[in-house]
Amino acid sequence: MTRASASINGRIIEIEKNETILKAARRLSIDIPTLCYSDKIQHEGGCRMCLVACAGSPRPVAACHTYLTAGMTINTHTPELENLRREILKLYLSEDGCSSLPGDDSGTKFGLLLGSYGITGAWPGKQTQAVDTSNPYLRFNANNCITCRLCLNTCEQIQGQFVYGVAGRGAATRLLLGMTNQFADSPCVTCGACVDVCPTGAITDCDRQDQRQADIKTQTVCGYCGVGCRLEVEALAGVVLRIKPVEDAIVNQGHLCLKGRYAHTYHHSSERLTQPLKKVDNKFEPISWEEALDLAAQKLIEITKIHGPSGLGALSSSRSTNEAAYLLQKLFRCLIHTNNIDCCARVCHSSTALGLQLMTGAGAASASYIDIEKASCIVLAGANPTAGHPVVGARIKQAVLRGASLILIDPRSIELADYADLHCQLLPGTNVALFNGIAKVLIEEDLIDTCYLENRVEGLEELKSFVKELGIEEISAITSVDQDQIVATARLIGKSGPVLFIHGLGLSELTQGTGSVMAFCNLGMLTGSIGLPGAGMLPLRGQNNVQGNADMGGMPNLVTGYQSLVEPKTRKKLELIWGCAPPIKPGLTIPEMIDAAAMGDVHALWIQGEDIVQSEPNETHVREALAKLDFLIVQELFFSETCQYADLIFPACAALEQEGTFTNGERRIQHVHPAVPAPGEARPDWLVIRDVGLRMGANWKHNSPSDIMDEIAQVAPDYFGGISYSRLQPDGLQWPCPAPGHPGTSSLHESKFMRGKGKLACIDYSQSPEHGIADFPFLLVTGRLLEHYNVGTMTRRTPNQLMVSEDVLNIHPEDAGKYKILDGQKVKLTSRWGSTIVTVTSSRRIAPGTLFLSFHFPETHTNRVTGPHHDPQSKCPQYKAIAVRVEAIN
Repeated sequence: MTRASASINGRIIEIEKNETILKAARRLSIDIPTLCYSDKIQHEGGCRMCLVACAGSPRPVAACHTYLTAGMTINTHTPELENLRREILKLYLSEDGCSSLPGDDSGTKFGLLLGSYGITGAWPGKQTQAVDTSNPYLRFNANNCITCRLCLNTCEQIQGQFVYGVAGRGAATRLLLGMTNQFADSPCVTCGACVDVCPTGAITDCDRQDQRQADIKTQTVCGYCGVGCRLEVEALAGVVLRIKPVEDAIVNQGHLCLKGRYAHTYHHSSERLTQPLKKVDNKFEPISWEEALDLAAQKLIEITKIHGPSGLGALSSSRSTNEAAYLLQKLFRCLIHTNNIDCCARVCHSSTALGLQLMTGAGAASASYIDIEKASCIVLAGANPTAGHPVVGARIKQAVLRGASLILIDPRSIELADYADLHCQLLPGTNVALFNGIAKVLIEEDLIDTCYLENRVEGLEELKSFVKELGIEEISAITSVDQDQIVATARLIGKSGPVLFIHGLGLSELTQGTGSVMAFCNLGMLTGSIGLPGAGMLPLRGQNNVQGNADMGGMPNLVTGYQSLVEPKTRKKLELIWGCAPPIKPGLTIPEMIDAAAMGDVHALWIQGEDIVQSEPNETHVREALAKLDFLIVQELFFSETCQYADLIFPACAALEQEGTFTNGERRIQHVHPAVPAPGEARPDWLVIRDVGLRMGANWKHNSPSDIMDEIAQVAPDYFGGISYSRLQPDGLQWPCPAPGHPGTSSLHESKFMRGKGKLACIDYSQSPEHGIADFPFLLVTGRLLEHYNVGTMTRRTPNQLMVSEDVLNIHPEDAGKYKILDGQKVKLTSRWGSTIVTVTSSRRIAPGTLFLSFHFPETHTNRVTGPHHDPQSKCPQYKAIAVRVEAIN
C-alpha cells in the first residue's frame, strides 16, 4: 500500500502522522530558520521566522505548528520568504533599540541568523540595563532580549515553574522576571532549561560565559539523587567546564536540575582528599598506596584472628558504583566470613524494600518514570520530589498541568500541594491509620477492582473484616485529617482507574515504616494498579546508587540479587564462582553495628562513602561508638565528620571520575563513564577493595569494572543475567534482565506478581513512641532541600552554598507567636536524646505543632536530636517524627 506523500522544495516525502512541516523538512535535512521553536514544548509560531509557502494558501504558513498533509507542495526558501525573514530580523533589532556594533561576536542563534541574512554591525545592542547577577549561576541581560517567549514557554512546559512574564505591546514589549526582574526574587529553581533555548544569550549562565572550548565531551550519569539523569560533561584540561542534559535520554528527557547541571565544582575543590592518610598520634600523615593497602589487609586479618569474623563490619556506599558495592560485600563474606555488611538503604528505604517484598515479591519499584506521563491519577505520599528528585518533580507537575489528578499525603504543604486536587496534611507518623481509612472507604463503597483481586491477589476477605472494625471518626482523630477529606481521597482514587502511587522516606523512616509501605501497597492492589501502564508503586530513591547497592548484596541477610543465605542452590553456586559460600547466619544492620561497637563487640569497620556521624540518628551515640573501635577505614572524597575517627583514609573518586554502573530508582542499570581524572592519587573504590582483597589472599581476576559486572551476571542471573557493558548503551537496562537477548523490564508484575499472588495485609496502627511526650510539644520532621544533597559533602563546596548557607528550622507562624520566636532568631532545639542551636524562620508550609529541619550542614548537628527508635522489622530509624521543644535564645 502506497503511503500518502507531499512535496517540500520539489522533493517527495511520505507523510508521517502528526508531523509538522518543520519536522518533515528536517527529515530531508532542509533547515527552516526559527527563533521561538523548541521540539520539547508546544509551538507558538510567534517569531514568524519559520513561515513557508504552501501552494493554494493565500499567505505563508508557520512550519512549526502546521501539519504536513497529503498533497501539500511546500517551498521553504523563496526570495519573498527570505526577504520577509530579513525584515523580521531587522524589526527585532529596531524594537530592541540595538546600536551599530561591528559584526556578530555573540555566537548565539540570533546572531548567527543575522549573519546568514547579511545583517551586520547591529548586534549586540546598547547595554543600557544592568545584567542581573543575583543568582550564583544564572545571568539575565535584558539588553539582548527579543521577547521571543521561548524561555517563558520552556519554564512552564518543562520545569512547571512560572518565572517569566511579558508586559507591554509592540516596541515596548519586555520580558518580566519575577517581581523585581531578578532571579533571586523569582520562583526560579535554577534548572537551566531556559539557558538551553535562549536564542540571543539574554539568559545564560556562568558556565557558558566561560567560552573556552572543551577538549573532551563525555556522556555519563549524574551522581546526585536516585533519578539517574544522563549528562554530557564538557571538560578542559581535566576540569569540568559545563554540564548539559543528554537530549534524548529516556530518564530525564533532556532536562536537569540545579545540582545535576551546576553543582560540579566540588570535583576540583582544594579540600579533596588526594593521598591515603594514616592516623599517627592523633594526627593524620600521608602515606603511599602500597603502605595503605598493606595496612588495611594486615589490620583486617589481625582483628579477625583476635575477635572473630563477627567483630568486623562494613558499610558500602550508595554514592559509589555497583561494582564497588559488590566487591566490598564479597570481601567481607568470603575473606572475613561475616555477613556484617549493610548500606545506607538501611536508614532510608529498607522499610520500602521489605514492605514491597512481602506484598509483591520484589522490594523495588513496579513502575517506571515514563508512567508519570501515562498516569491519570497520582498519589504522592511522604515525598517532596521538587526538592529531592527535581526532574521527577517537574514531570509530576507537567502531568498535573496536562490533566492528571494529584493527591498529596504529607505533613507539610510542599510545593506540589499547590498543584494537588487534595492534600491530606496528616500528623507525622500516622500513615498506617490514614491508609487503612482510605482502604475502608474503597472497600465499603465498592471502589475496588474485583476482577483483578480475585485473579491476582490473596487476603481480600481478611482485609474486609479488618477494615470493617475501623472507624473513620477515630482515624480522623489520630491523623488530624478531616473525615470528609479521607472519604474524598478514597473516592478520587477509586474512580480514577489504575493509579500511580509515588512514595518516599515519609513512609519508610518511621517505627511503622514497613507497615506504612504495606498499607500503602494495599491501595495499589485494591485499585488493580500494580503491573499496569501509568500505574503501580514508584518509591523515589535518595542516592544515585542506593537501589544498586542493595541489589548487589549490601545487606546483612541477603546476597547479590536478593538471594537467600541459606538456600542450597545459591550456596552451591557461590562456592563455584566465589570459591566459598557466605556464613548462614545473617549479619548486623548499621544501627546494630553501631550499638555493637559502642558495647565493644564490633572492633573494626570499613565505611565507604558515608558520613555516618552526620547522617545517622542519635549523633552522640554514633560518636561514642566510633571512638571505641580498634580500627576504622574510611573511603571518602573529603575529610568528613566520620573521618575524625578513622585510622586509615582512602581518597576516593567522585561520580564523574570513575567507570562503573549506577542503578536508579526505576531499576535501570546505566553505564557511568569517567569525564575528568581524579585529583592527586585518588583511586576508584572497586580498585582499592580488589587490591586489599588480593593482599588478604583472594584469587580475584577482576581487571576492570566490566569484569565485575560479568561476574554479577553469573551470581544473580535471574536479575542480571542479561546485563553486560556492551548492552548498556545508551540508556541502560532495567532489571530483571535474565538473558543476553532480554530487553529489560519496564513494569514489574504485569501478568503475575513475582511472589505468585499479591498479598493484602492487615496492619494495625500503633502510636509512635515519639507521640504525646510531656514537655516536648512539637514533632520534628527532618529532610532535604533543593539546593543541597544529603550531608552536603559535595554541594557545600559549590556555589550552592551561596543559595542556602545554613540549615534553618521551620515553624508555623502561630507557634512562633505563641512562643515569642522571631524570624532569624537562634533557638535551642531539644529532644529526649540531645539538643542543638539553630536559626528559625516561620513558614505556613508547616502545620501547627510540627517543625522541619534539614541536615546538610555538620555544624547544625540535626541528628543530635533524632533518637534510637526504629522500625522493628526493617531496622530503619525514625527521622520523620521526633518529639522536641523549642526555646528562644535571647
